[in-house]
Amino acid sequence: MTIVGIIPARSGSKRLPGKNLAPLGGQPLIRYTCDAALASGALDAIYVNTDSREIADVAESHGISSPVLRPEALARDDTPTRDANIFLLDFLQRRGECYDAVMVLQPTSPFRTPHDISAAVALYEANRPCAVVSMSPVGPAGWLGRVGRDGRLERLDGEDVIYRLNGAIYLYSCIDYRGGAQPPRTLVYAMPAARGVDIDTPEDLQHAECVIQQALHV
Repeated sequence: MTIVGIIPARSGSKRLPGKNLAPLGGQPLIRYTCDAALASGALDAIYVNTDSREIADVAESHGISSPVLRPEALARDDTPTRDANIFLLDFLQRRGECYDAVMVLQPTSPFRTPHDISAAVALYEANRPCAVVSMSPVGPAGWLGRVGRDGRLERLDGEDVIYRLNGAIYLYSCIDYRGGAQPPRTLVYAMPAARGVDIDTPEDLQHAECVIQQALHV
């Protein structure tokens, strides 16, 4: 089985302009994902999918190429990431590269580790046909609640831990991914909340910087 890793990194971002190259710990944000993907040893090929020559050049300086720039029509705010990635998969297929599965690694997850990537691949390989997505715990259900129609707090019952998608890892067969089909089952690769940080706002970036600085001074 062959797996291609795709790091989608368009240039536009409304909430955090230029976020994929934003400095974090003295390095461009995208570098953390490039380094983790390469160090995992679990992917047969890794590419950055971007509309920006600057992002492509930075990624290439850290060992990952961007073989084609996506067109402007696939780099808008409302462009589904899947559509942009299918554009890249089609390009790779035309030059003779075909893969069984695709792992999407968003560059906004800097604390995802090489082990997270390789462990998600192992989970996928042991349970095919399936998809694997990464999630992080929010807390016990008893900590959470919902607002009723009358505005009152309605608590969720139980001690079960509630998980949320953290955006760090998505792994699908290429057939399912291309067709938008729901896999027979979707398995969860659970990550600690500390590694499931998703940077989408200036506040997220500041928090991640604090985490790195604290780790440096431990």
